[in-house]
Amino acid sequence: MCKLRIPQFDQHHATGGISPYANPAGFTMMEVVVALVILSTTIIAVFGAMRTCATAAHHTRMLTQSVLLAESLLVETRLSENTAFETREGQEDRYNWKVQIVPTPVESLGAINVCVGWQEQQRQQQYELFSLVQMKSFTERK
Repeated sequence: MCKLRIPQFDQHHATGGISPYANPAGFTMMEVVVALVILSTTIIAVFGAMRTCATAAHHTRMLTQSVLLAESLLVETRLSENTAFETREGQEDRYNWKVQIVPTPVESLGAINVCVGWQEQQRQQQYELFSLVQMKSFTERK
């Protein structure tokens, strides 16, 4: 007589690889906690990066405006007809500026130093520009 053999199915394979102890209706509490920890860590990192980018963009904007102000003051000084050794100071918006024209060892040459300063994040920032200008002699000015 021939025996009919019925194959035995493993419960683990019969459920498609899902453990018989798993709840097919939802997630376990541990899975939810781990997902929330990962999500909150990611959100904190993203907001930190956004804050850093905003701070860098603000600093770049302030620096760019100070460079433009310093360059315009330098051009204005170089184009001035009555260039003399002097110091001028002023303020424009958030920026304090100072233009100094000082003598150099070369007789008809003057040095122009433009300094623009501003307050940013409780620190004093500044941008300096330096150039040379040909000075008119005293006999040419009369």
